[in-house]
Amino acid sequence: MDEMEADIGLIAACQQGDNRAFRRVFDIYRDRVYALCRHMAGNPQDAEDLAQETFVAAFRAIGAFRAESTFGTWLYRIAANRCTGALRRRRPPAQSVEDAGTVVLFDQGPDPEEQLARAELVRRVAVAVSRLPDSQRLIYVMGTQLEMPYAHIARVAGCSEEAVKVRMHRARCRVRDEVRASLDHGRSMAGEGVAGEEERLA
Repeated sequence: MDEMEADIGLIAACQQGDNRAFRRVFDIYRDRVYALCRHMAGNPQDAEDLAQETFVAAFRAIGAFRAESTFGTWLYRIAANRCTGALRRRRPPAQSVEDAGTVVLFDQGPDPEEQLARAELVRRVAVAVSRLPDSQRLIYVMGTQLEMPYAHIARVAGCSEEAVKVRMHRARCRVRDEVRASLDHGRSMAGEGVAGEEERLA
């Protein structure tokens, strides 16, 4: 994912208290920070709050930024910490197709039945993602939804690229297995429902 980064001069101006520089930095990163928070939080209200908390915390601590990483990486790390902290306090699964659609995107097809099937799959995937351990969920979201390269994810998550690959593999397998089990259970329940209705009508 190609990203625009704030240059060091702009960050230096922020460190000197330049309000216009603050606004420019906010404009550069707000959509990406919100996207990370949205995928992690599962709903727009919490995402807005977490994104706002991220920028407030970043601007308060900007004097401590030493350019040992890019500013974006530093900012994403703050957002990730805010999101995982919020998830530890409450971890509700995605409850609606609308919420699920923010986790897995799909093209709208002309066939209503196909759209319903895709929407249901999206909902089930979202629930599975919401149940991932925090460390796996963060890496899964950054990799699959924000399309960050593993090297960037590793810097944000504070781990090696190899650890990112391992956690991503485990997260993908866990989501796949849970969705598969959920679909199998749904088909089983549907079959029992049809059988019961046929017996009632016989």
